[in-house]
Amino acid sequence: MSKAIFLGESFYTWLGMRNILRGTMLFVDMEFHSSQTLSTGKEISRNADYFIINPNESEALKYAGIIRAMSLRPSATIIVLADETTFSLFQTVCGMRLEFLNVRDSLDATLQKITNIINNKKQHTSKPLANPMTLNEFNVMMLFARGWSLSQIAGASHKSEKTISAYKSNIAKKLGHNNTRLKYMISQYSQL
Repeated sequence: MSKAIFLGESFYTWLGMRNILRGTMLFVDMEFHSSQTLSTGKEISRNADYFIINPNESEALKYAGIIRAMSLRPSATIIVLADETTFSLFQTVCGMRLEFLNVRDSLDATLQKITNIINNKKQHTSKPLANPMTLNEFNVMMLFARGWSLSQIAGASHKSEKTISAYKSNIAKKLGHNNTRLKYMISQYSQL
């Protein structure tokens, strides 16, 4: 049996996931953590086998930052409970392959998908994304999401505006948007 950690803002979603998994013998326990409990310095066990993340749209970048900062065991599986658009952004920003659970699926479909993920875990190893977001791109995106201008980011990071602009273009390509819509798109996913 495995240990899981749930990261999300909704206590009710955690209770629902816990009830779905109760009696399946898939997990020993599933802890609940929100961005508020994480900001108080509460330590997350890095020994968990599974991390189930339910980022609401406005917290997606915050949770992606948390995942990027954690030093997880290589065997840990990250499962994201979200809509397809949020999942795609989340996976790109995290820079690693994640498992997708559609938030709109029925309870039976959700249980079936989790069971498949756990049963197939031994068969496949997690591969990095072909073109993951670099640390510099991630940092620029987070500052951009906070409303910083390119010149402010360049000054704070001691890089040229041209370099920051190149990072911004790379971020837009990786997220599947053009440069002009990037700030609007990022602002939807951040509440920093």
